[in-house]
Amino acid sequence: MLSSTIARFVDASGDDPAGAIAGVVAAVARVKGVEADFRIDGAAVPPDPRVAAVGIEPAGVASSHLLPGAVRESLLSSGERHRAGVHHTPFEVAAAIVDLARPSDRCGLVADPSVGGGVFLVAAAEAMGGDPIDVVARLIGCDIDPLAVATTEATITLWSGGLRPQPGAIRVADFLEPDPFEGQRPDLIVGNPPFLSQVRGTTVRDEQRRAEVRARWPELGGYVDESMLFLVAACEIVADGGTVTLVQPTSVLSTRHGAPGRSMLDDLAPPVAFWWAAGPVFDAAVDTCAIVCRRGTPERFVRRASGVPAVPAASCARPRPDSWSPLLAGMAGIPDVEVEGPPLSSMADVTAGFRDQFYGLRGAVVEDADGPHPLITCGLIDPLCNRWGTVSCRYDRRRWEMPVVLLDRVDEPVRGWFEQCLRPKLLVATQTRVIEIVIDPDGSMIPCTPVVVVIPHDPDTIWHLAAALCAPVTSAGVVGSAAGSGLSADAIRVSAAQLATVVLPPPGSAWDEAAGFVREVHLGGGAAGRLDLLTRAAVLGDAAYGINDDSLRAWWVDRLPTRSTSPGRR
Repeated sequence: MLSSTIARFVDASGDDPAGAIAGVVAAVARVKGVEADFRIDGAAVPPDPRVAAVGIEPAGVASSHLLPGAVRESLLSSGERHRAGVHHTPFEVAAAIVDLARPSDRCGLVADPSVGGGVFLVAAAEAMGGDPIDVVARLIGCDIDPLAVATTEATITLWSGGLRPQPGAIRVADFLEPDPFEGQRPDLIVGNPPFLSQVRGTTVRDEQRRAEVRARWPELGGYVDESMLFLVAACEIVADGGTVTLVQPTSVLSTRHGAPGRSMLDDLAPPVAFWWAAGPVFDAAVDTCAIVCRRGTPERFVRRASGVPAVPAASCARPRPDSWSPLLAGMAGIPDVEVEGPPLSSMADVTAGFRDQFYGLRGAVVEDADGPHPLITCGLIDPLCNRWGTVSCRYDRRRWEMPVVLLDRVDEPVRGWFEQCLRPKLLVATQTRVIEIVIDPDGSMIPCTPVVVVIPHDPDTIWHLAAALCAPVTSAGVVGSAAGSGLSADAIRVSAAQLATVVLPPPGSAWDEAAGFVREVHLGGGAAGRLDLLTRAAVLGDAAYGINDDSLRAWWVDRLPTRSTSPGRR
C-alpha cells in the first residue's frame, strides 16, 4: 500500500538523507495531525521542502508512521545495505515474529538491539496494547547509526500520536559493547540484527572487532555470523524469565562455527519458539528464521510457525546444541527420522581434500579415455552412478571430457594424500539434496576437492557402506541435521565430519541383502542410473534399518537429480 508513496518520497529526495527523512516526518505529521520533528543528537533537522510536500493517500495514513524507516532504507545503496547488513523488515514480518514472543500489557522493558527504522518496537508496542503513554515509556533501543536512532524516535512519536521517547531511551550505541543499556535489563528483546557473514568480502570483522569478540567470548569468533553474536549478547542481558526474539540466517542452526554459541544459549536461554520465513521476505540472498529464546527453566518442546502471516506448525523436541536444524527440518518438508547405531567412522575413514589438494593437481590432469586414474568431480557423481566419460566436467577453470590424473606430475607435498586414496572407496558429492555416491571397488579413482572420500577399514564392507549411504533414512537424517546449511533451506553441504557421524544399521540379513543388491547395480554398468533400480536399493537400504515408510521413500525419490533416471557409466 505504501510502496508508491515511498517511491515518490525517494524521487523527491536530494543528496541529504537526514533532510529527506525530516521531510517524510513532516509530511506524515501533517496528515496524522500530530506534533513531531526529526532530531539528531537533540537538534531538529530542517525538512527538505520537496519531500515534505509529497502527498500521502488517505488509505495509507493509518500506517504512515512506518514511512520514515522505509524511506531511510530505500535511500541506502545496495552496497551500503550489504556492508552494514541492513535489510528493512516489513511490518507484517515484524508483527509475526513479535507474536511468537507473546508480549502483553504486563511486559516490562522492550528493547531492540539494532533499531533500524523502529518497525520492531512499533510491532511490540501494538502487541502489548494499553495506554500509549505507558507503552512508549517501556521502549528502549540502540543502533550504531545516528540516522537510524533518529528515525526510530520519529517513528515511535508518529505512531503514538506525538509522544516522544524519553531522552536516551533510543541511543547511539553498539549493542555488542558491554552494558549497552547502562544496567537496564529488558524483559523482551526483539529485532533484526545485522547479517554480516565472516567467510569473505566487505562484511568480515576487522582485527580490532575480532579482538573484542575474542576478549568477551573466547568460545566464539572465527566465522560465526554477527547476528549470532547479537543473539548471545541479548540472552546475556535479558532479565531472568525474559524473552529474546531475533531474526537469524538459517545457517546458524547447523554451522560448525555456530556450535559454541548454540551451546552457550542452551545453558543460558534455550529456544522455546521458532519461525521460518519460508520464502524471500528480506532484500538479501539468504534464508532467514527467527529464534525465540527464554532465560530460565528449559522447555521440552519448541513452538513453531512459518510464513507471513505466521501459520503454526507442529512443535518439536528441544534440539541439542550440536545442531538446531531439527527446528527447521520438519517445516521444510524433511521427514523426521531417528535411528540409533554405530557411526560410519567406526567402519571407515572419512576425509576430503582442501585447497592444497585441489591446486596440487594442476599440470597433472590430462585428457585420456584409457588413463588409469579418472578424476572425479562432484558434478560427475549421481546416486550409484559415475558420469565420467559420459558428460563433461569442470576443473581449474576449464571443461574436461575424460580427465585423468598422472600421479608422477602431482605436486610432491600432496601426492601422498592422493596415493592414500588409491584404495577401495566411496566418493560422495557435496551440495546435494540427497546423499549421492559412486563406488570405486578397485581404488583407481582420484577425488577432486570437495568430493568426500569414504575408505572402508575392511574393503569387503564397501557394498554394505554404500547400501547404508543410499538409504532414504540416511539422507533424511543428514538433511535434517544440516537443514539451512546449504544454498537453500533444504540443501546440504555434505562434509567429511558430518558424514562420519552417519548412523549405520545393525548387522544382519537385511543389510546383507541391501549390500548384495547395490553390488549388482554397480556391476550392471550403464543401468545404474535407472529409477526402478535406485528405488529398489532405497527399499532395501531402509529395510536394513528396520524402516518401511512409503512417504520417506517418496520424499527421497522426489529429490533425486533428474538425470538419475537415465543411463550412465559405472
